[in-house]
Amino acid sequence: QALEPHERGLSEAAVGARPAEGPMAAAACAAARRGAGGKATNARANAAKATVVGVRRTTGKAAVSKVVSIRLVRSLLPGLHRLTKGKAFRAQVLRAFLRKRLGPRGFRQPSVADAEALLRGLARARRADGGESAGPLGAWQPQGVRYIDPQGVASVKNLQGSSIGASSATWNEYGNVYRLSKAEGAKCSYKVACTNAFKRLSCSVQRRNLDVVTSEGEKSSFKSCIVFEPRRIGIGRVAPQWSFIYLHSFSNRGVDYLDFPQYFNISGAALRVVIPTAPNQEQTCFKDWNVWKGNKLQWRRIKFTSWFDYLTDRGGKAENDVDLHSLLDMRARLHGLIRREVLRVGDPKRVIVGGASQGCCVALDAALTYPEVLGGVVGLVGHVLGSTPLDPAKRSMPLHLFHEATDQEMNWKWVQGTEQRLLDAGFNVVSRREADPSGSGHWIQEIEGAWIRSALRRLVHGGTGESTSASSSSA
Repeated sequence: QALEPHERGLSEAAVGARPAEGPMAAAACAAARRGAGGKATNARANAAKATVVGVRRTTGKAAVSKVVSIRLVRSLLPGLHRLTKGKAFRAQVLRAFLRKRLGPRGFRQPSVADAEALLRGLARARRADGGESAGPLGAWQPQGVRYIDPQGVASVKNLQGSSIGASSATWNEYGNVYRLSKAEGAKCSYKVACTNAFKRLSCSVQRRNLDVVTSEGEKSSFKSCIVFEPRRIGIGRVAPQWSFIYLHSFSNRGVDYLDFPQYFNISGAALRVVIPTAPNQEQTCFKDWNVWKGNKLQWRRIKFTSWFDYLTDRGGKAENDVDLHSLLDMRARLHGLIRREVLRVGDPKRVIVGGASQGCCVALDAALTYPEVLGGVVGLVGHVLGSTPLDPAKRSMPLHLFHEATDQEMNWKWVQGTEQRLLDAGFNVVSRREADPSGSGHWIQEIEGAWIRSALRRLVHGGTGESTSASSSSA
């Protein structure tokens, strides 16, 4: 594997002695093993319908207030637990809590009577299939996965509760369940209890080629791709309601994510994940990089799996120039892939696009130029290209961008300007910048999965993204 054009000087020491924990880190380690003198050797990375009470819609030409539902309040139970510290409280506390959390978002404040009705609904016990009481429905707040060997590779095989089948993978997701119940000995009082729990997550795994058709009718395909299909324990594969297209970094491959389904899987969502592999192509900025092809072909220009051709290499100090022809060609192909997923799930706003590094750049380009507004973008250690047009019709589309605080390849000194360009144009940018605990800088490791999942929860579950529903069987 190779690095971004400006990353070719990386040494093993820069990556660190720890084993590569993810696809991007694996690609970085492999690139460091290249031969000297510009002659490189080939290497491969191992790399229920909600009950609505309390808030009424206004009539006439006045603005319509958003509805506060039991489902929405249930998703906020973790925050309510932090506020009350698990102690008893009354409807007035919930009312003040909702005013602070939902008021700025256009929700009308419920009355004390309405808040009491919400609390009664949340505390109401459910009936199990056998007719027995199953307790109230709770809110699930995931904390993440746990590793069998914390110092080992962050693959699904190293996860607690992992079970790998011929075409499926299952593992544990750990977290907390928050449930509201009536407080003992106090009339009209309630409390939120927190219980440690885990859920069994599963997906089916496919390795395949993906055929696409551009808007001009041209046929193309992406080779060696990975597709994770949603799967439920005891049921098997289920129809996807959402689709997430994730584009790998420069010189990486889609199949490098084969052992990392936990990077993308979030509980409570039938999410299909498509990870295509970029085509092999020469890079203009690497005109002196050659590889030995044998006595017949001899030295040849090395090719990289890449989404477009870099014309320049500015060593991470500024944005590189790109070959517009290669970018436009890839844009058309990715639009074909997006269109295919839109047809599958039935709604462009249920298709999300994302990527890392160069994959982030082309994901933003594809989403911002697609004819319809998509469900959002999840971009890691990358930036919007200067050549990508900013369509005002896409301003409402959420753009979740993550930056590594010590990244010297996508240096914040100039990447910040590319993000400011989006903000100045009025786009819906949610930005986060933090250091990868592994100390790997641009070559993010396990934090890649944590960032992806946090953005997907907000995009898929909506609202605060704080929690999802959990039955009383989560344990």
